[in-house]
Amino acid sequence: MGELLTQFRKENMQAMKDHDTLKKGVLSLLISAIALAEKESGKTLTREEELVFVQKELKQTEESLAETPASRQDLIDETNKKIEMLKGYLPRQLDEAEIKTAIETIMSEKNLEPVKKSQGPIMKEMMARYKGQTDGKLVNKVLATILH
Repeated sequence: MGELLTQFRKENMQAMKDHDTLKKGVLSLLISAIALAEKESGKTLTREEELVFVQKELKQTEESLAETPASRQDLIDETNKKIEMLKGYLPRQLDEAEIKTAIETIMSEKNLEPVKKSQGPIMKEMMARYKGQTDGKLVNKVLATILH
């Protein structure tokens, strides 16, 4: 059983004891997704592989926040709590300046020109090196300011 899966199961037990339905709900989703992935792959997932599920859940939660009507402050507050909880499980995320520096480093190392056709190789390398520390959407946004 993976490191995060073990941690999530312990925290889920505590959330049940504390009657924390929000945390229990978030953890149950993560536990189900990770446990299913381990069962299907027949192996224990690495921490990085487990973090992919946390990032995916964070992305979906942020998308549902964007679609929540402004009149539903209760849902907005609850969704923001979920987002903060999920972010707490992820490693520190790179900011735009750090992403720009990382992209420039990769371009230099791989002798890539700042042109559109370099986008694929740069994205692939960024996502491999900084898995769990950033998401593709932000990397793409920063990359768009560099490439021409």
